[in-house]
Amino acid sequence: MTSPSTTRRPAIVGHRGASLHAPENTLAAFRRALEDGADLLECDVHLSADDEVIVMHDETIDRTAAEDSPLRTGAIADLTRAQLDTVRLAEGERIPSLTDLLEMTTAPLFIEVKVASAASAVASLLAALPADSPAAGSTVISFHADALAEIRRGAEATPVSYLVEQLDEESLRVATELGAAAVGPSIEGLSLAAARAAREAGLTVNPWTVNTLAELEIALACEVDTITTDDPAWVQRELDVRA
Repeated sequence: MTSPSTTRRPAIVGHRGASLHAPENTLAAFRRALEDGADLLECDVHLSADDEVIVMHDETIDRTAAEDSPLRTGAIADLTRAQLDTVRLAEGERIPSLTDLLEMTTAPLFIEVKVASAASAVASLLAALPADSPAAGSTVISFHADALAEIRRGAEATPVSYLVEQLDEESLRVATELGAAAVGPSIEGLSLAAARAAREAGLTVNPWTVNTLAELEIALACEVDTITTDDPAWVQRELDVRA
């Protein structure tokens, strides 16, 4: 167990909101995450056919559309905002836009750009935020280095984090070349040595997705900066008992 006397408390990130308790990537899930103690919210974004930034993990609506949704199939890139507005998700939730989330959040976001084509639109939305917006402290995250490079060009003040499966020398090299503030490895791809190397490179470490005690112990042993989880309330309780 990590000693609380030597390690500062990591921030809790609600993965797609509190997605264990509410439909993922919906405003209900994001509100639940905030209620459950999340310090930040993680979301995924794509670009619609009419260039709206849409919050959804998959490229299509097929997996998350409810059985009684008027529209149940289709690629986000081929659908307009108006068409996506007809989609119903579990518990009657609708598909939010990034603008919707930026307006409702009271905490910064980790915005995962799933397709590089969405990066420019995301950069424009973030660059236009007022300085006192809770979302002004958001970070853009992505597996796509070209998407992060576009964010750096379009919203220079916005920090970026390079997502990887395995934290190794190559991922640290790419993150450094991008001018990234952080790296986001899979919790399975994180080690003490890799976390130490990232910190020595001036990068914060933001692993995903921590949903078991074993994964939490790895994250804490590596002295990570954030813990991304489907259940922020559970991580909050686990951190409290270690305080």
